[in-house]
Amino acid sequence: MFNFWTFIFEVVNFVAVVYILYRVIFRPVKNILQQREREIKTVRDGIEKNRKEVAQLRDEYEKGLKELEKVKTGYIEDARVEALKERERIIKEAMEEIETERKKTVRFIRQEKLRALEEIKERAVSLSVEMAGRLMSDISDDLLQERLLKMLLERLENLPPEELRRLSEVVKDGSCRAELYSARPLNIDQKEEIRSSLQEILNCRIDLVDHQDTSLIAGIRLKIDGHVFDGTLRGNLDAIAEKLKKQS
Repeated sequence: MFNFWTFIFEVVNFVAVVYILYRVIFRPVKNILQQREREIKTVRDGIEKNRKEVAQLRDEYEKGLKELEKVKTGYIEDARVEALKERERIIKEAMEEIETERKKTVRFIRQEKLRALEEIKERAVSLSVEMAGRLMSDISDDLLQERLLKMLLERLENLPPEELRRLSEVVKDGSCRAELYSARPLNIDQKEEIRSSLQEILNCRIDLVDHQDTSLIAGIRLKIDGHVFDGTLRGNLDAIAEKLKKQS
């Protein structure tokens, strides 16, 4: 049988139970669920943020790799260019050094050739003069000696004024010393002729000293205080030899 008060009591009990459940269980659970939801949202936001950061880092990493590749390529290209420049420099220096050495070698060969030719020419001239000297020595005689003496005296008598002035400066106290070298012995008349010519030219007393030198071949060489007047075949041959050596 339906009892109103019992029904009211049960309703009140139910409401009380619901209220208690709400206060004791549902509300804390709701708070826990909300807290959990907030934590999940925070985690999701963190994950999303991390994902974006990771994506950004990945993009930056890939960009860095590309930049690094560009830099590496640039360095490689620069190194290649520098290597080519260094190679060209080394080749250029080597070629210049080779050219310098070639010029030195050519110059050395030319100098050695000229030196050899000069030595051959000097040797040939010396041999020619030596052979001519021997030949002239074999055929020289008193007549040739007399002729060379006359030529020397004529030269002394026709000295240029300047040379005659310098020669006159050797005169001291009215006399001077003259040394006479001849290939053949001179007789008294020849010596006196030379003395007289010198005394007339220098206007002083002449102390004549006579020497014999067969290497002169023929003729007379006169020395007066450093002044030399050569009228010998040897002197003429030596002069010819020097002239030939100086010719190119």
